[in-house]
Amino acid sequence: MNDHQQAWQRLTRAARLHQDPRDERAPFGFATRVVAQANAARALSRTQVLLEKFALRGLFAAAALSVAAMGFGYSVLTEERADPEQFGDTVGEILAAS
Repeated sequence: MNDHQQAWQRLTRAARLHQDPRDERAPFGFATRVVAQANAARALSRTQVLLEKFALRGLFAAAALSVAAMGFGYSVLTEERADPEQFGDTVGEILAAS
């Protein structure tokens, strides 16, 4: 067991004293190459660009319609509850019309 301990001590001492002669800095232009490769992998086709453009427009249109619907419905929510018979059977009228 003592031989192993001595060998281990000798190896760790040699490892501490060893100097790595290699340069630690990144090569010239390394960051530029990494960014260029990342952008090339992410490049979108024309179809994908158009789809993204229209999807964002649709999202904004849906958000605007949602806000408008909440604005129109807010007055109904804040009024005191009226008699349900006053308004009649709206769903029945819509179904009868269709």
